[in-house]
Amino acid sequence: MKNIFKFKLILLAILTMVSCKDAYEVEPKDEVFEENAFNTVDQLETGLYGVYSGISGSALIDFTSKFVDDLTIAASNRGQGIQVFTWSINSGTNEPESIWNNYYLVINRANRILRAAEGVEANTEAEQEKKDRIIAELHAIRGFAHFDLMRLYSASYEPNAESVPIVDRVWVYEQPARNTVADVAKFISDEFKAAQDIFATLPASTDINRMSSLAVSAYQARLALYTGDLPGAINFSTEVINNSILATTQTEYLGIWADEFTSETLWQLARTPGQGAIGTLFTDTNGDVFFNVSEEMLNTLNNNDWTDDHRTYAVLDTQNFDPANLQVGKYLGSEANPFLNNIKMIRTSEMYLIRAEAYARDNQLGLASADMETLKNARKDITVTVGYASQANALADILEERRIELAYEGHRMFDLRRYDLGVDRLPNDCDNAAGACSLDSDDYRFALPIPQSERFANDNISQNPGY
Repeated sequence: MKNIFKFKLILLAILTMVSCKDAYEVEPKDEVFEENAFNTVDQLETGLYGVYSGISGSALIDFTSKFVDDLTIAASNRGQGIQVFTWSINSGTNEPESIWNNYYLVINRANRILRAAEGVEANTEAEQEKKDRIIAELHAIRGFAHFDLMRLYSASYEPNAESVPIVDRVWVYEQPARNTVADVAKFISDEFKAAQDIFATLPASTDINRMSSLAVSAYQARLALYTGDLPGAINFSTEVINNSILATTQTEYLGIWADEFTSETLWQLARTPGQGAIGTLFTDTNGDVFFNVSEEMLNTLNNNDWTDDHRTYAVLDTQNFDPANLQVGKYLGSEANPFLNNIKMIRTSEMYLIRAEAYARDNQLGLASADMETLKNARKDITVTVGYASQANALADILEERRIELAYEGHRMFDLRRYDLGVDRLPNDCDNAAGACSLDSDDYRFALPIPQSERFANDNISQNPGY
């Protein structure tokens, strides 16, 4: 018992590091801790769970949802999220710093376990399989974390633009400069491939609480779309579509958000009481609403057969429907645990949207129409026929469908940026937001600032323009 307790204390010391600086600056004594802590494959797996537990999941959803046009400030808001909603963002703002620190915390943990794994031997075939799976998942997580950092902090998505530091190992005393978008994208792609090469030697996993080959394929599809690799986006999304399913009834679809229907979820962050309730980003447990569904989002639903669309009953809290106080309905939790839900990181439906957009950008409008028709009919109680007369028509419809399908899941801000569109809120959605009604597509605030604390710690890191 004493040894187990000692191991847990040592592991806690290793896995409670923060900031990018902590991901690359390691005191020599830390290395001794790792050697003592990770001596078996089971201990590596315990370390892996620490990596997963470090992923916030909700922080990105929180920031991006409030940054765009899908919410409006509620009358009972007590100041929560106002800085993000009004775009009052600078290098000392809490949200950009906490997001930065969280992702580099995850990367730091992954790097430490990967290094420790080099000195751990597997004694049986079963142990070797477990060790290989742990290493594959760590590569996948490291790629995922760099991907989100790239999306959030890159000065632009152009290949030569400054992005974030690549932290691919446990560094000692080094202060890395920012890599380019092209460099970071290649690193992410290499990490996903490294994970896939290992997963290919292992039995397929159906545990959606951990990274799997199918989940990595989905992230490869997302990365390919972001980087303009249309054939890659099509091929990776097709692989996922062919090996997963969509919810096709209202019961199944709403079951996704009640944590009851899991077949469409490719990877989720499981949440238990005490780990933070994602629904409280929008509504407090005492019933105070911080942010309402925006009038603009309501109009978007209304223009898309909303009474016949299953997604209306997730975007809106129809259990407590009040036209004057519209609440977000995706994260209601349960009676025992209000607003506590597993966080869906990536789903099959996104693959149809990715493939349709890639087809549209490649002027394969018939194939884009077919994918959108499949998704729309899976989500509606009426039959929908889709046909695009032009690429512009297709892309506009796909963007609107992404807005409805992926609402409050952390996509809208990036979609506006990818489409070179700004934020345009309706007057009723910004009348109490200090004039924060319109943000131009080229506004510097679409890229988050490098936190000032990071710049104090790292002399080689530059700031994004405008901050």
